[in-house]
Amino acid sequence: MNRAEKIETVSQLNDRFARAPLTVVTEYRGLNVAQLSDLRRKLRAVDGEYLVSKNTLAAIAIRESQSTALAPLLIGPVALAFGFTDAVAVAKVVKDFARENDKLLIRGGVLDGAALDAKQVERLATMPSRDELRAQLLRLLNTPATNFVRLLKAPAQQLVQVLYAKSTQES
Repeated sequence: MNRAEKIETVSQLNDRFARAPLTVVTEYRGLNVAQLSDLRRKLRAVDGEYLVSKNTLAAIAIRESQSTALAPLLIGPVALAFGFTDAVAVAKVVKDFARENDKLLIRGGVLDGAALDAKQVERLATMPSRDELRAQLLRLLNTPATNFVRLLKAPAQQLVQVLYAKSTQES
């Protein structure tokens, strides 16, 4: 790799670090190409990316970003999982893949500049996703209106039941 290619690689890594609120460092030793391709496909489905990079080039890019907490994790064969929109969904994909393939190890990560260890990344994966949180919020907003409509409907419904009971008694 010549100097121009290295500069281009560092520039691309800088762009990814700037765009991604979540970056997870994983050790991929022992995984084959098919397994790595499967992980990349799953991450792309949730607007993520999995990138194997030279540690020295990644360290240079990290120094120029707010993800400086990742530098100590760059030892040995590591790869970076970037989450661009939904950090929880990317963490879930990585955690699930690591559970299925014991050769993938989560070393840690960074979420919005804050360092995460492996346990915290796994805990992040247990949180509800953005879509699940939106559904919960809509349900909470809808509940008072539903209860209000039921309250307004109750007297009329009771009146109809009384009239029905009276009509069946007279017959």
